[in-house]
Amino acid sequence: MKCLRSFGVILACGLTLGSLSAHAAAPKEAVGFWGTVTGAVKSAQKDGASFVLKVATAEPDEKKNKAADPAAIVGKELTLAVRMPRKDGKPYPSEEDVAYIKSLKPGMTIRVKVFAVMGDPRILRIQSPGETVNEPGK
Repeated sequence: MKCLRSFGVILACGLTLGSLSAHAAAPKEAVGFWGTVTGAVKSAQKDGASFVLKVATAEPDEKKNKAADPAAIVGKELTLAVRMPRKDGKPYPSEEDVAYIKSLKPGMTIRVKVFAVMGDPRILRIQSPGETVNEPGK
């Protein structure tokens, strides 16, 4: 019985962690960051919900950035998610962003504008599809 209960706790924790991976909280240095980042794509979710970018450069938006030291995110891995516009009062993933993220391949160098979600500045989203700076093998 005790073993069954432990398995249930482990299963619940695993499911919770799995659901959080799409919207992983930003490293503390990136909380509140608004601006443009350039870096290498580390991975992209197959469903196009988010991707991980290793930041090479960070250019904060002078008016909207709330991160204390934007330069501190250089070298960090950021999980960047799609915009979630509302339709009929419910949020849904931006089709344009999903298609863009599905096109990303590990190793690509891209430049993309990002923003911190006002309700939770630990979550970073792209402002629109970015641009490819360098694609490996091409």
